[in-house]
Amino acid sequence: MVPKRLKAAREAAGLSQSKLAELIGIEGVSLNSRLSNYESGRFTPSFDVIVRVAKVLDYPEGYFYTLDDAAAEAILLFHQNRNNKSLNPYYDAQAEAKKYRASLEEARKTIERLLDVISKSLD
Repeated sequence: MVPKRLKAAREAAGLSQSKLAELIGIEGVSLNSRLSNYESGRFTPSFDVIVRVAKVLDYPEGYFYTLDDAAAEAILLFHQNRNNKSLNPYYDAQAEAKKYRASLEEARKTIERLLDVISKSLD
């Protein structure tokens, strides 16, 4: 685990060490010092603790373990934009365009039928 990432993620969320400890369910007498020890690298949290941190802060677990800063930021960016269709590499724009075209065609046909009904009722 890269200690500075834990501190950066906690601070980005605007949480104190004690609040994060509370949210992830760390128990004990000195919660602040326990997180401080993790953030300084004096002690390494278990994977389970990092999984809970990641869930609470909405970060990917890999962000906390990746040594390369640029790669960690890329992992975080992908995680943050995983539901953004335009930034998701697995988003199929052509399939989405086909669905949109089909919807437009269906709407055009419906309008033509409505105009035909209106025209016949006016005669």
